[in-house]
Amino acid sequence: MATAPPFRWSRSDLREVEANYREEVSSDWLYGRLAELDRDPNRAAMFRTLAGFETRHAALWADLLRSMGRPIPRVTPLLNHRILVAMARLMGVGSTISIVHREEVDGVAKYRDQARRWTTPEAQQLFQKLLPDEVAHEIETFHSAQASGPPGGGSLRSVLLGAIDGFASIVALAAGVAAITRSDHLVLIAGSASLVAGALSMAASEYVSVKAETEARSAQITMEKEALEAAPETKREQLTEAYVQKGLTRDEADHVVRRLVQRPEEFFRTLLAERAGILEGEAEHPGRQGLLTGISFALAGGLPLVPYLVLPAHVAVLVSVLLTGGVLFLAGLFRALSSLQPFVRSGVEMLLIGMGSAAGTFLIGLAIGGVAGG
Repeated sequence: MATAPPFRWSRSDLREVEANYREEVSSDWLYGRLAELDRDPNRAAMFRTLAGFETRHAALWADLLRSMGRPIPRVTPLLNHRILVAMARLMGVGSTISIVHREEVDGVAKYRDQARRWTTPEAQQLFQKLLPDEVAHEIETFHSAQASGPPGGGSLRSVLLGAIDGFASIVALAAGVAAITRSDHLVLIAGSASLVAGALSMAASEYVSVKAETEARSAQITMEKEALEAAPETKREQLTEAYVQKGLTRDEADHVVRRLVQRPEEFFRTLLAERAGILEGEAEHPGRQGLLTGISFALAGGLPLVPYLVLPAHVAVLVSVLLTGGVLFLAGLFRALSSLQPFVRSGVEMLLIGMGSAAGTFLIGLAIGGVAGG
């Protein structure tokens, strides 16, 4: 049977190693700044501990680069880490914890993939030291995220859902009515009626959707509690296996789980997160999410109608479309603050989604109008 060819470092692999070094150095800087800004002494101590780990991890990557004869890159803090520190200054460190936790989760997944691909003895030895620390980071930030309250992702989703639908539907409706009637008055009447109906409909739909998700989530938590009471050893084994899948050895995973078992509440929260993807305590409120969706629809949908209040219909159409496009792009930039996606890409994506929906609505409306009129 043919054996696999020996592993050779490609240029892409070397760029990844350099990127790992940069990210660890920048993470050291990030955790140090968050520790300085945090008023919670326990959480600040956690950040200082994490910074110490990142210093050691950066040294590991530097050693690997030296062993391959590669220069050590100069590093400045990454843009996403600078944004997190700015958020912490403006809104408090607690507002950043869920994003930090998500970065740690992504980091574990990235290192697991690299450990699978990079089979040299030096790389494997590095990952044996690094992966247990990364899993510990994930657990620490997971519990800190819980203590800081819900991450707010549901609220952001509701606001964006209502805003995009409001922009797209109202700008398309207004443009269609203006093209057919050339009457500001009729545009404002049709737009206002659609605005009220759409806001109420969106609010009701979001309420029902979130309520169903919340009930399903509660049922899953109850089943996990009952299963833990009935078969605790099975659940411990499942959690151990989850950590093995993340790249820990069986002994390392057993050690982590044994420590968690000593704190039953923490063990159950971790079990929920690893097995069901649930952060206990993060349940959304259907009424609040519905209200956010309805209000965001009304506010966003009202913006494309403003030009029709002061400009002739044929001019207002162009201004309305340009204004909506600009605000959609800015909404994408805002979304990038919480998702840590590249700013321009997020803005362009939001612009294309919103204006694409508006164009589709407009064209369908014109087609139906032509059939009905013809």
